[in-house]
Amino acid sequence: MNHRMMFFVSLIVIAVGVVGILVFAGSEPNPTTGTSTVTTQDPSKRRIVLAVAKTDLVNGHIIKPEDYQISELTVEENSDLISLDISGLNSGSLRGYLLKSSIKAESYIVADMLDSPDSPGYVLNSLGTDEMTYSFPVRISNSYLLDSLSPGDEVALYLRMLEVSKDKRMKSEVSIESGSSSAGGSDKYVLSRLISPLTILRMPKVDIKKELRGDEVLGYIQLRAKTRDLEFIHTVEKAVSCYCCR
Repeated sequence: MNHRMMFFVSLIVIAVGVVGILVFAGSEPNPTTGTSTVTTQDPSKRRIVLAVAKTDLVNGHIIKPEDYQISELTVEENSDLISLDISGLNSGSLRGYLLKSSIKAESYIVADMLDSPDSPGYVLNSLGTDEMTYSFPVRISNSYLLDSLSPGDEVALYLRMLEVSKDKRMKSEVSIESGSSSAGGSDKYVLSRLISPLTILRMPKVDIKKELRGDEVLGYIQLRAKTRDLEFIHTVEKAVSCYCCR
């Protein structure tokens, strides 16, 4: 075999090798596609949210954060636990929800047994046979209550009275001072507890504007009270100022 023939054979071998390399490289799977496939969630599974009562809860109870525990699970589409899923409430919390049926500790709390604080019948359904609502006015001077309180919280009503005695033995009294006095000094007042606890049923949704006066009513906090207590509150508030505190 002469040199010319060997040269052509070498060219053919090199060409075949280059073509083979190109074909092999083109047939390799895309690494990005492979990674995407691994991280895709299994369509046969679902993420659910479950709530379990920590203690016995009775019908008409307004749920507090300490009443329940939340857990998240991934289950099969045909799992029986899906019927207990509360993710559809879209609230992230059960705080303030009204319980429409009694349940035992360690039982699941499901959506069908709950009434949202925003539902039309929430306030009426929250009242017992001997209970009524008391509307506490919110003004600019106490508008901080709008940010610090929520449905389900328990508060107390206090009376604001001018202190005329030096006796400090009443543990329910809290001393406060005003900026003016007929004698040129500061009048000292006491806050004496009137009624507690009262459960918040609804908070007002208001837009606070700068031009509002300090004594102008922005809205009313609706509180659940015993009928006998409500009559007492209405009688007392005609004579003295009432304050709402946790």
